[in-house]
Amino acid sequence: MIRPNRMLSARTLADPRSRQARADLATFASDERMLQLCDLEAMDQIHAWRADFHPDRVVPYATARERIADGVVSANGAAFRSRGNWFGLQFKCELSRDGGTVKGFEFLVGDPIAREKWDDLGLPAVH
Repeated sequence: MIRPNRMLSARTLADPRSRQARADLATFASDERMLQLCDLEAMDQIHAWRADFHPDRVVPYATARERIADGVVSANGAAFRSRGNWFGLQFKCELSRDGGTVKGFEFLVGDPIAREKWDDLGLPAVH
């Protein structure tokens, strides 16, 4: 697993272009807000780790249901989309007590997911 030292989602959300995302997050129930923050952290960390990846979507439950417990989101069957292709992903995301800030993150990028499996896994080709 890759364990970054710096969390990146807070910086992304602080950008003025993220105003709508911040407003949307405030309306979500606790578990959904945590999932969305962790998905954002995953996209930011994957791109920081390997600049040729440009993640635009994360599905935390592609091949296995994510788990949320005690402020930690564990997604061992996640997937992310970059440049129109889907890749396997595992991550563990630790959040602040209020669930509003990512405090720790680790991830592992998996293999490309064959296009023939996308529909069965609920992975859209486009937004």
